[in-house]
Amino acid sequence: MRRLLAALALALLATQAAHAAPGPEELVMKPYPGPPAWKQVPNQTPPQGFYHEQIPANQTVAKFTDMLTDQDFPDHAGFDPAVYLRAVFGGIPNACSGARVAGPQVLTEGGYHVAYGQVRCGRQNGQAYGVHIFYKVISGASALYVVSREFHVPPSDNGDLLTFPKGHEAQATALLSAEAVADKYLTGDVFVCGGASTDARCASR
Repeated sequence: MRRLLAALALALLATQAAHAAPGPEELVMKPYPGPPAWKQVPNQTPPQGFYHEQIPANQTVAKFTDMLTDQDFPDHAGFDPAVYLRAVFGGIPNACSGARVAGPQVLTEGGYHVAYGQVRCGRQNGQAYGVHIFYKVISGASALYVVSREFHVPPSDNGDLLTFPKGHEAQATALLSAEAVADKYLTGDVFVCGGASTDARCASR
């Protein structure tokens, strides 16, 4: 689902002017909290920039329920991250039903504009599950950086409401705890170093 939403967002942004700026930058992502450990999924390299997918080591590509994605868009360096997220949100009706969104929440971190947002899809089109996606978008001088954490959840008519079968209360509690971890990870462990960054977290790397 992340790929479809990202593609729709970029299509909407295609007419926007790119803002190129010199200076090396690096998107920093600390190891995702575990256990289990996370592994990178083999994937195609886009024509420009990078695109990575990770899933827990105990899951398979054919049947995963959790994913961490990071990518950059050099042609959109300096682009407003909130505008990007709104474009993502605009593509949701093409990907799922019963969806709800939160954000964008706009902040400044290390001298860069950052936006956070969430998509809560009641049911992904063509699938028997819903999807919750947590986003962090950073507007760097060399690229627009997008990191997302995806969870597959039981389907529902309303993305804001989780409906687990009777007797699965422990799974509901585990999901809420995992989403709290994801929120904390994106906030504290994903940032940009190098270039014009003033982020104090870079000094401890």
